[in-house]
Amino acid sequence: MRWHRQSVAAMILMTPLIVPALAMTQGAVTATLSVLAAPVERIAGDAGAGEPGVSGMNLAEGDRVRTGAGGVALITFLDGSTVTLLSETEVTVKQAPTGRAKAAGVRMLIHAGRVWARVVQAAGSRSTLTLESNDYSATAHDGLIGAEQAAGTFVCWTRRGALWLTDKSGQTDTVLVAAGQRARARFGMPVNSEPFVASASTLEIRTTGPVVPLVRMPDGSRAAGFLAPDVEVNQVFGSLTEAKGGRRWLVEVPGGHEGPYTLILTGTDAGPFTARISARYVGFSAYRQEIRGEVRPGERLFTRITQTVKGQDPLTARAVKASVDGLRAWDASEPAAVVASPDPAPGPALS
Repeated sequence: MRWHRQSVAAMILMTPLIVPALAMTQGAVTATLSVLAAPVERIAGDAGAGEPGVSGMNLAEGDRVRTGAGGVALITFLDGSTVTLLSETEVTVKQAPTGRAKAAGVRMLIHAGRVWARVVQAAGSRSTLTLESNDYSATAHDGLIGAEQAAGTFVCWTRRGALWLTDKSGQTDTVLVAAGQRARARFGMPVNSEPFVASASTLEIRTTGPVVPLVRMPDGSRAAGFLAPDVEVNQVFGSLTEAKGGRRWLVEVPGGHEGPYTLILTGTDAGPFTARISARYVGFSAYRQEIRGEVRPGERLFTRITQTVKGQDPLTARAVKASVDGLRAWDASEPAAVVASPDPAPGPALS
C-alpha cells in the first residue's frame, strides 16, 4: 500500500509509528482504523461477531466500529477526511470513496453515540461527508462537524463550514446550520439552530511567525492543530483549527481540564515567532500568557500548560489561571505517531 503525503492526519502519542494491516484486498479498502484509546471493536460487514480493533486495521463499506466505555477510535478515509468516535459509540461505514469514485463522498450511519469529523475538500473533488441517523442526515463539503444519536434525537454541530440537515422522509426542507451552531432534530418536530459551545472553558492558542501549533489533550490520545501548513489534525470534539493567513494560526480546544495540555510548535521556516496562550470562561477572559522564541525549518519545540480550574466536570469547570513551562526541544522519548490515509494513486511512501 502507498501513502499520500498531502492527506496525512497526525497525532502526538507515546506510541511507535502506526503501520497499516493489509487484512483485505486493495480494492476493498475504504478507510483505516486507529485506536486512540481501548476498547474498540470492529465488526466486518459479513460477520456476526466482532474482533478487537487494532491501529492500522483496514475498513470496508458495511463494516461497523464500536467503542466501549472510555474507548476512542479514529477512522481515516481515502480522501483524508477523519471521523473520531467518542466513548460508547457505534457506527457503520455505508459508503466511502474508492479509486475513481471519490466524488461519491462518505456516508456514515450513527447507531448510537457521538462523533467528530474533519471534512477534507480536495482540489477538483466533489466529495462530501454525511453523518446519518435513521431519520436525518447531516452533510458537509468541508470543515469541522459532529453529530450524536441518542434516545430518538439527532444532534449535529459545526465549528467550521456549513452543514445541511435533511429529514430523510423528504417531508421537511433542508436546514442550513452555519459555522458555530448546532441543531437538535426529533422526527415530527420543528428543527431550530442555536449557538454551539463545547464546554464552558476554552483554551486558545494563536501563533504568529514561522511555526504551526498542535495541542495534545491531557488524556494523551487526542490532538488538534497542525504538523505543517498543509497537514491539519482535528480529533477533539468541539475544537477549532484554522489558518488565519499571513503565517498566523489558531487552535481552540475545550479547556475544562487541569492538564497538562501539550503545545507542540513545528518550524516552517527560520525566524522569530510568538505564541499567545489564553483561556475563556463562558466568553470572559480567564488568563493570557505569551511565549516568544526562534525556530529553524523542521525544528519542533514544546511546552506544557497546566491549569487551575474550579469544578470537577470538565464541561462546566472554570479555568482560572495556568502555569506554562519553558520551551524545550521535542525529545525522542515522546515520538510523533503519524496516521496516514491510504491512497490508491502512486505516490511517495512514508516510512
